[in-house]
Amino acid sequence: MPTARCYKRSAVTEGCAADIVKSWQLPGTKVLAVHQLVPELIDEMKGAQRVLFIDAGTNVEGTFQASIIEPMKSRRFFGHHETPANLLALVHELEGRAPNAWQVSIAVLSFSHGNEMTSKAQDHLHAALVWIRDFLAEPSCTKSA
Repeated sequence: MPTARCYKRSAVTEGCAADIVKSWQLPGTKVLAVHQLVPELIDEMKGAQRVLFIDAGTNVEGTFQASIIEPMKSRRFFGHHETPANLLALVHELEGRAPNAWQVSIAVLSFSHGNEMTSKAQDHLHAALVWIRDFLAEPSCTKSA
């Protein structure tokens, strides 16, 4: 199985997704649960064939969205709020190549603290996890949402 890395950013749904994916203990898969995308993640991305970023958002249509991420350097300085596209661009700049990358955005209604995950959010998480498991089982990066 190709090497894959999973990253998550923040929120209850993402934390659950990263923890669940990590619990699968899939060979060739490394899961990092991070709350911010920082330049230091480049070291983890260098040897990967593909990278999967898991995020949650209130502006996601449907249960979740999966999309290909292309390297695209931003004009801003390094910081603790990087984008997946900028991290890929930095890896490409340093290594001459970047891993194939996807972002899975899971639909949520709110990021309020102290609230339990709603049954709707749990359904969205489950649907995304089915897609993620299939994606990680595939040897190529041709998966579509």
